Amino acid sequence: MKHNTTVEREISGSADAIWSTISAGGNVHQWFPMIQSCRLEGVGEGAARFCVMADGNDLEEKIIEVSHDARLFRYAIDRHPLPASDLIASIKVRDVSNGRTTITWGAEFEADEETAAQVKEMLQMVYSQGIQGLEDYHKTIPIAS
Repeated sequence: MKHNTTVEREISGSADAIWSTISAGGNVHQWFPMIQSCRLEGVGEGAARFCVMADGNDLEEKIIEVSHDARLFRYAIDRHPLPASDLIASIKVRDVSNGRTTITWGAEFEADEETAAQVKEMLQMVYSQGIQGLEDYHKTIPIAS
């Protein structure tokens, strides 16, 4: 059965700068605390991303969409440690104003009813940490004058 979950949070930081970080695709380990290393094969849509998590688990992902106009990054997670399948995630970046940005990070996945709540809870925790990581990372980048 198909399920979905979303985390949305407003953070400090320029939407353009945050989008640039996300859309680069291969630097996830620099801003996402749960990712130890990341390697990108290819560029943009169709690229493959291979990440090693801090706990040693591997992720294999395929970038599905990078829309600079909509500031939308979609990717399939083909290999992951969760009890789910057909996991498609998306990150949307929206400019709020005055150096504030809203990040919406969500996923659709297949899971049985018994494990769906557990998968949702885990993804919400992961995405919350990722959003916090983006905010923290952008606080450390010097602002050009």
